[in-house]
Amino acid sequence: MYDSEIIEDFEKQISKFAGSKYGVAVSSNTNGIFLCFELLKLKGEVKEGDIIEVPNRTYMSVPMTVLNVGLKTKMIDKEWSGTYQLKPTIIWDAAVRFTKDMYVKDSLYVISFQYRKGLSIGRGGMILTNSKEDYEILKKMRFNGRTDGITQAEDVYTIRGWNMYMTPEQAARGLTLFTVFINDKRDKGIDIAGSKDYPDLSKQEIFKC
Repeated sequence: MYDSEIIEDFEKQISKFAGSKYGVAVSSNTNGIFLCFELLKLKGEVKEGDIIEVPNRTYMSVPMTVLNVGLKTKMIDKEWSGTYQLKPTIIWDAAVRFTKDMYVKDSLYVISFQYRKGLSIGRGGMILTNSKEDYEILKKMRFNGRTDGITQAEDVYTIRGWNMYMTPEQAARGLTLFTVFINDKRDKGIDIAGSKDYPDLSKQEIFKC
């Protein structure tokens, strides 16, 4: 088993800062978005072939993830800064935002800790949510379908999972850097980038419906 206590501590610190009830630490923002789509598919809120609106100027991993979960992209000419919604779902990509109370109520709000981001652990991300049900499912999904605190021999697998959890070492580094971040009195946070910082992906044939 991996040490989940320090990961849970990090999740609580970040979710409190962001204004959500729960946080699910994952291996990257991209994988967080992937798991959110898989969660919505599991709940029947999206289905194979559904069309997801994506800003035409964003990091390519976002529309790639839409394709990788069996959905289609519709590129929208939209200006944004820090975060945007992947309509018509409740998923928000907030990879380049890290601000106090940034959470959008009742969303699946995905943030990044990549080395160029507001809290730069080096790699990693987190899904913020107000739903205890979604929180419990996402925790299993990120950990190969496993249940925290249960041995492999005793566990019962009820949903599909992926190897997308944050390591204890990443969480420990995150806690240390977050303390520095707060003590630096930068607790209002920053937007790292927006639509103007990315090329137009609508010109790429792969992202056309």
